[in-house]
Amino acid sequence: MQTAGDTLVEDAVEVGVAFEPRDDKYLKLLLWLLVSATFFEGYDGAILALLLADIQSTFAVSEATLGVIRIPIELGLAAAFFVARLADRWGRKPLLLYSVVGYTVFTALTALSWDIWSFTFFQFASRVFLGAEYAVAVTMIVEEYPAIRRGRALGVLLTFAAMGTIAVGLLLGLGLQDGPLEWRAFYLVGLLPLLLLSVFRRKLLETRRFEIARETGAVVGDRTPFLEPWRAANRRNLVLVGLFHMLRSIPLFGSTAWWAFYAERERGFTSGEIAFYIICAYGLGCVGYYLCGRSMERFGRRPTAFVYAVGAIAFAELLFQTTSRPLSFIGLLFAVFFGLGMGPVMSAYATELFPTEIRGQAAAWIRNLFEIAGYVFGPAIVGILGDHATGAVGNVGDTVSLLMLLQLPTLWLIARYLPETRGMELEEVSGPTAASVPPPAEVVAP
Repeated sequence: MQTAGDTLVEDAVEVGVAFEPRDDKYLKLLLWLLVSATFFEGYDGAILALLLADIQSTFAVSEATLGVIRIPIELGLAAAFFVARLADRWGRKPLLLYSVVGYTVFTALTALSWDIWSFTFFQFASRVFLGAEYAVAVTMIVEEYPAIRRGRALGVLLTFAAMGTIAVGLLLGLGLQDGPLEWRAFYLVGLLPLLLLSVFRRKLLETRRFEIARETGAVVGDRTPFLEPWRAANRRNLVLVGLFHMLRSIPLFGSTAWWAFYAERERGFTSGEIAFYIICAYGLGCVGYYLCGRSMERFGRRPTAFVYAVGAIAFAELLFQTTSRPLSFIGLLFAVFFGLGMGPVMSAYATELFPTEIRGQAAAWIRNLFEIAGYVFGPAIVGILGDHATGAVGNVGDTVSLLMLLQLPTLWLIARYLPETRGMELEEVSGPTAASVPPPAEVVAP
């Protein structure tokens, strides 16, 4: 006697045939359970960016040192690769739950840091689990949502990264840093994910696509080769999407890590002005994430990525070169809207092009190897070259503007090589094996 599960498995292994997703009630619950991953990625990164001057004062270190410590801190996201790839062995659900616990513990320990090096270690460890949590959350959304709603779901999920930054801006505006715990109080808020986990963990289910892959033998547990995503069938897409992420991330994270410091030290902004600008900019940034998700569904992945990349470059250059307060405000609004707002299309490319049995590993390679270059080297380069005493450039604004030129090649990669997957279910894109999506034959202008 054939069961519903057997039918589901048979349908799933046929290329181009989609199966029925979970009911809307669960999909909505899943989305809300996963937003903490993206919220606290934005929140954690914003603390280090917006309170950099306060941390510098506490530990009495130079700007160059602040740039250097970003290397080991952000290498935590590279180390997250080894955790995130376990999603293809253990499953999406258990890895997500373990990652939330790890992130929460080390974020709370950051508040107890006694010098710049203990601070660096605790932040490194928290980044390991945060990176894994984020990667699994995106993978679960991509696998559980049908093609017609996947873009919007990714848009909503990643909107909460901007919400995390807004939360830091609000707390900054309220003067939390002026309390007895100073900047340390911001990290104690990291205990919230563990509280949410304890309440809702039983409602979270394993993704159906992973269950099917496990039942059909596509998932082979500990026997999955470390370099499986680099096999010929997937190598082209892995390198292509990886380069896209890397060339975007170096200037992007160099700019986001140093804007508040730049505004305060080189443009004379007050803490109140910085908080106001951040709240407004990331408020609009939330709209950018959402519209990116909708545009992916209506116009396609490629034209959406192209337009957002152009906007990100143009407005970041304006932001770090103008001395006008009004133009600086406009530059920050749209630099966030386009620069960070293109997150949904980046996440779609990092997951949709790969089969279920290696999707977690492929996404981990892209995010935790290629994109991590931006997290590690972007802020470090700005700190070292922009140091007012010893830097080759000698200021943050010009250093960031020069780094933005690295993003120009992404326009060529998008127009010439990235495939279009709009309206396609995952089985149509990648197939039951590691089938590669062919490149477009000609350049298609968005």
